[in-house]
Amino acid sequence: MILLIENDVTDFFKILTSWSNPFFLSIFVLITLIILIYFINKYLIRPMEQKHILEKKEIELKTSRMMALFAELDPDPVIRVDTEGKAIFYNSSAMELLKLDENTNFIEKYFKLSETDLLKKIQTDSSVTVPFLHNETYYNVLIKGNSNLGIAQLYFRDISETKLLEKKLRKLSQYLQNLIEEERSRMATELHDGIVQELYFIQLSLRKIMDENPVTQPDNFEFLKKQLEKITEELRRIIYDLKPKILDEMGLDAALKTLCNTTVRESGIKGSVQVLGLDKRLDKKYEIFFYRFVQEALSNIIKHSGASEFSVTLFRDDSSYRVVISDNGEGINENNYADDTLTGFGLFNMKERTENLGGLLKIDSSEESGVTLIAEIPVEIK
Repeated sequence: MILLIENDVTDFFKILTSWSNPFFLSIFVLITLIILIYFINKYLIRPMEQKHILEKKEIELKTSRMMALFAELDPDPVIRVDTEGKAIFYNSSAMELLKLDENTNFIEKYFKLSETDLLKKIQTDSSVTVPFLHNETYYNVLIKGNSNLGIAQLYFRDISETKLLEKKLRKLSQYLQNLIEEERSRMATELHDGIVQELYFIQLSLRKIMDENPVTQPDNFEFLKKQLEKITEELRRIIYDLKPKILDEMGLDAALKTLCNTTVRESGIKGSVQVLGLDKRLDKKYEIFFYRFVQEALSNIIKHSGASEFSVTLFRDDSSYRVVISDNGEGINENNYADDTLTGFGLFNMKERTENLGGLLKIDSSEESGVTLIAEIPVEIK
């Protein structure tokens, strides 16, 4: 009996350890696969990964060196910053322009760009152009992110000549505006002292004829008299627009109120005007500017806005004069004033007048709230 059991156990082990046993064969295949995968990963895949990483680093290094070479040869300042805004490279032009401290957040110090915004520019490979004034030299600075290298490049372009040309053009524009005002004044004087006086004499002569011969006067004398009166009145209105007498005699407050009252009377649009904090007469150029600015704005409201109400407010604070003109009309097509381009001649003229005095024109417009124009003119310190 014992011998029989021993034989059975021996046979069982023989079967278990036999190559024909599926279980043993599966274990063997599994172990073989694990060993094979281990060696493939160690001697094939990992070396390829390491090679790829090294090649990538080498390419980045070459790219960085090439960028540095081009930056060094660039006659304009070029600066490279890391994600914290610290300068990690700058060419000789940049060194001559700025005294850079590698421990200082260069971007935040000079361009008020936070680390979060800078990091976003780098991660999205986006760019932004900002103005920069240093030692009376004007620059446009392109800040361009590079996600592959984790840096941002700053390219400085000197635009001082362009700014100088803009100043010259602004002075020329102001000179032309002054010439226009002088010519308006001259024309108003000529019309008043010439044609208007002649029309008055004709009216007096016609009235005298009608008084002396009331029975024999032609039927069309009364018609001629009324036509002369209309022509004279229209000419007086033109003269007033050319040279508002009330502006010279009574100042800006009275002139603006008269202008607004005339607009209300002739257009039927409700309106109001407030002049605050101007106890004394302004310099003539300011008075002419604000009068012409409001005149142009009210003309636009009448012609284009479809508004039923408008308001004009002029006031002064410590540093500037401000005029705010708003209406409840249809608003302005945003294409007419987007991206600092004003396609409407009236708006362009208003912007040019404002900038000629070193000021800024702001436009807020929507279909729901109409248009609000704000002109800010810096106060001259004498």
